[in-house]
Amino acid sequence: MIFEACDAPELRTAHVIVVANEKGGSGKSTLSIHLAVALLKAGYRVATIDLDIRQRSLTRFFENRASFANTAPWRVELPRHFAPDRAEGANVHENESAEFAIFAEAIGEVEHEYEFVVIDTPASDSYLMRLAHSLADTLISPMNDSFIDMDVLSRVHHDRARRGMVSQYAEIVIEARRKRRLVDNGLIDWVLVRNRIASLQSNNARQVDQALRKLAVELQFRVAEGLHDRVIFRELFPLGLTALDALEDANHTLTPSQLSARREIETLLGDLMLPERVEGANYLQSRHIWFEAISGYYRELTAKKAE
Repeated sequence: MIFEACDAPELRTAHVIVVANEKGGSGKSTLSIHLAVALLKAGYRVATIDLDIRQRSLTRFFENRASFANTAPWRVELPRHFAPDRAEGANVHENESAEFAIFAEAIGEVEHEYEFVVIDTPASDSYLMRLAHSLADTLISPMNDSFIDMDVLSRVHHDRARRGMVSQYAEIVIEARRKRRLVDNGLIDWVLVRNRIASLQSNNARQVDQALRKLAVELQFRVAEGLHDRVIFRELFPLGLTALDALEDANHTLTPSQLSARREIETLLGDLMLPERVEGANYLQSRHIWFEAISGYYRELTAKKAE
């Protein structure tokens, strides 16, 4: 994908964040949950869409959160949530048309009324998963610190002749970027988030980090550190809460793990470089400011690749 100076894109008001990776177990739903709640707490209007039709983790979380909100001792923020069903007909093309119509209706309802849309996707290649990629402004792909997870991006192989080939998931992103440029002259800011990081840095983690930094130039993505594997993320799920919520109001003091989890989420939100409200400008203007900044980054990355 070559990023060049181009005419202004046709940006919708809502900034679409898609959390996706064809590799399972990377923490997509956990990231989706915490990003949505963090943006809500920052005062943004947020909608969420759960495309993981079988697991429904994002939907279950916000069902739990809505239930907790009924008797909560503090204000609990909730997004506008959509959980479309999968078409189950015998004809594949008719199913895709039905799913497209449902998904398009959900996007149509929120693209002008909300500032962010967070979409959680399944860990499988499907029509809806690819469609979500083509709509992404920011594509977040969480991955564990493992060459197994890297293999869905670039072929990890003992044979040097086969090493480094573009793998199946990276091909999906490349195609989504191509379509996006053709449709509205936009771009997809692809952020690889190193998730479930071990507390102690290992030799494997250092090797993965070095390999990702090199691959970032070739495949045109950014790298950010995500969340450690913390018990608190699992403990709070039944309540629909996160480490960002006012736990101190219930427990009086936060544990070191809770404080660290809160800092991790806040740091990740900053590293994602999402659009921010700018004084004297409406949100759509802020989206154009974001576009110019991100375009500049990818132009520099393209120049570095050409060196």
